[in-house]
Amino acid sequence: ETDYAPNLDTLYDEGHDLIIGIGFLMADAIREAAEAHPDQAYAIVDDDTCADLPNVTCLMFKQAQASYLVGAVAGKMSETGNVGFVLGMASPVMHQFGYGYCAGVLDTNPDATIQQYNANAFGDSAAGKAAAITMYTNGADIIYHAAGGTGLGVIEAASEQGKYAIGVDVDQAYIAPEAVLTSAMKRVDNAVYDIAKQCQEGNITTGVITYDLASGGVGIAPTQDLLTEEVIAYVEEVEAKILSGKI
Repeated sequence: ETDYAPNLDTLYDEGHDLIIGIGFLMADAIREAAEAHPDQAYAIVDDDTCADLPNVTCLMFKQAQASYLVGAVAGKMSETGNVGFVLGMASPVMHQFGYGYCAGVLDTNPDATIQQYNANAFGDSAAGKAAAITMYTNGADIIYHAAGGTGLGVIEAASEQGKYAIGVDVDQAYIAPEAVLTSAMKRVDNAVYDIAKQCQEGNITTGVITYDLASGGVGIAPTQDLLTEEVIAYVEEVEAKILSGKI
């Protein structure tokens, strides 16, 4: 975090048209830079506290929608009725992952048990692995992580224990094809592409831009090798209900 401000200053000095910060942890540094350089365009992913600044675009996602979908998968696929959730860090943005997942699990299986753990770190794979092993030992057979690098430990544990993990942000099936059941995708790539295109065309939208299921900003991973046809059909049904507003 001590590198954020110096790196933003370096990018400003290099004369870039648009500077993008990835993640809510960069909010304070982006605010300070944007206030110091009002003619410079900035964007930040996963934070809306800078929306009051006229030169900042806040790129937000309805990650609860994607998390609800993978929660529905966990609720359907769990054989023990016991699943887990590993959080990288507590914040309003990160809690949306947990809220959506728990709702998806419990709407699908009201009797399910959900074990939860906050690692308070995005880069501690050992902590993620230890938390996952504890959850598996206590009866979980599927664990969803929203924990960045910490979540890699969850996937490693799932692979070693012969259990399942659910990935986040991107399709993480490539990490352990036999263990990653699915992933909740958050299309940061689309958001960054869109704001870069706006910059190139000279018509940047400031304030808050929110990406959801309807706009293709969030969703469930295309890799479905470990899902049954019944579960795939159920997820499509749930997705339709979210799009229609029933959920």
